[in-house]
Amino acid sequence: MGTMTDIDFTPLKGLKFNCLEGCGFCCSFPAEVREWEKNFQVILEKDAGAFRKWDDGHPCLDGIYTFKQHNDRGACIFLNENKRCDIYDIRALLCRTFPVKFFFGWRLQLYPSMSCRGFSEDECSDMVHLGKEVMAEIPADRINKMLDESKAMYSSLPERIANYVPPEILQKLLLEYVDKMVFEPWNISEASIAEFEAELSSGKFIDLPTYLTEDLEWQVFKLEDGFVRRILLNRTGETENIDRIVYSNLSVKTFSSEALETISRYLRLLASTDHFIGVVYHKAIEQKADGNQLSDMAISEFEKVKEIFHLKASLLAEFEKWEHVNEKTVEDAIVLYDGYLATLPAFGMIL
Repeated sequence: MGTMTDIDFTPLKGLKFNCLEGCGFCCSFPAEVREWEKNFQVILEKDAGAFRKWDDGHPCLDGIYTFKQHNDRGACIFLNENKRCDIYDIRALLCRTFPVKFFFGWRLQLYPSMSCRGFSEDECSDMVHLGKEVMAEIPADRINKMLDESKAMYSSLPERIANYVPPEILQKLLLEYVDKMVFEPWNISEASIAEFEAELSSGKFIDLPTYLTEDLEWQVFKLEDGFVRRILLNRTGETENIDRIVYSNLSVKTFSSEALETISRYLRLLASTDHFIGVVYHKAIEQKADGNQLSDMAISEFEKVKEIFHLKASLLAEFEKWEHVNEKTVEDAIVLYDGYLATLPAFGMIL
């Protein structure tokens, strides 16, 4: 297996986690399954129709399947009516490791999915310890192969990106920048508003903003006919409109001082993830903008993260009829927002 210097647990430090009974929210996402996993064939023997091929044309996703979902938008077909997994003993790797996520870049980094509500200080597992446990779930030769491939990919970046900046320098820059960020409701760019609206208006149900409430309800937000509807999603894929707001009445709200501290902690966590740096590299290669400094692109991308987070926090506050974004709203917005960033393409390999 890659040496410990190749593996970074930093984003997991200080976090505690406990899986919540009756939640199952992670089972509402189409979990990736790879043919080399030890349980792949075992699951197929149990149910020959368990998987569907992930086919979006991206070469990194070749050979990847996902569990079928009820009505293509509910939970995994193996999540039963008690929100327990019917194949728990042979479940897929991603199901075993959640909420620990992996990013293969210039190193292997483990980081948390904050879309889960299981983070707490009460009788919980230390996330670094959990991360080391889940490392044992992946065959060592597989880790080394992916790490070798991703390192080779990253070693090519200085030739492919004008004004290249090493990832460690970009992360240091972003972590310093977080402390200087200003959260003003009148300072949201038109580009961020357009991206926010596009996500809310997506024709694909799975791409709409999805949220787990404190009561462990699965909710989805959709912009349609001038209204943002809050929709209850059931395990079997049925939906129910709960309430709605007039989109044109949605205002970008100010943060309380406690809320600012909470959002700053979250943004520092994002800045420390290799995945976000991978997003920046991907954008730099995609845009081929020789005149742009990579450090400026990184800050611009991070500003967009801040702005879209601000919009989503304001959306939650509007539904709760609050004039300001308080600390609790920020904590809720982290759950709403965090699943979104990891769906963005990044220059690296994600497991």
